[in-house]
Amino acid sequence: MCRMKLISGGLWLTLLLFPAVAWSQVVVDRTYVIRAETTTVDTYTGMTHTCILVQADGHYRRERTFQGMSGGTPYVDIYVDKLPDDSFKRLQAILDGESFQKINTPLSRGGIIQNMDTLIVSIPREHSVQNMDFMTVSERKPYEKDLKPLLAWMKEVEKRKVPALKEKTSDNCAAPVVHFRTSLPPLELEEKPKPQP
Repeated sequence: MCRMKLISGGLWLTLLLFPAVAWSQVVVDRTYVIRAETTTVDTYTGMTHTCILVQADGHYRRERTFQGMSGGTPYVDIYVDKLPDDSFKRLQAILDGESFQKINTPLSRGGIIQNMDTLIVSIPREHSVQNMDFMTVSERKPYEKDLKPLLAWMKEVEKRKVPALKEKTSDNCAAPVVHFRTSLPPLELEEKPKPQP
């Protein structure tokens, strides 16, 4: 009898906690809006790497690194500025597109890549981080329609007349750490009836 009460008590506790566990969600603290990078190789001149990190307030850091085919020290330009409101809103509209949000690719396994033309994108969403990892133009083909506005926006930012910083220490547009936390809905406590006098 006592054991039966313990079992039913345990079952009641499980049923009480189940809705809270079922409704718990992983929430991402969105410390930045987007981080994107591209790498292109010209067999005659060298390799060009660009990256951009946009923060939630519209400030951004953009880097362009060029490494010649003959080797030597890479040439680095670093730009820091704030996006104009219309540019920032256009970026948000691109990222919020329904079909754009569905793009998710596995991380590249590396190795020798023919016709390298990479695009790597990281976007913190409400409950996860959306990642895109394309090593060649052909890999982007199935998503070309959705990626085209983002690539055009990146080109526009590159054309902005912003003076390069004097400091040349590259951090490759390092993104802040994304924190994941579990969000539980508040427990609804049932009010007990007051004893009658």
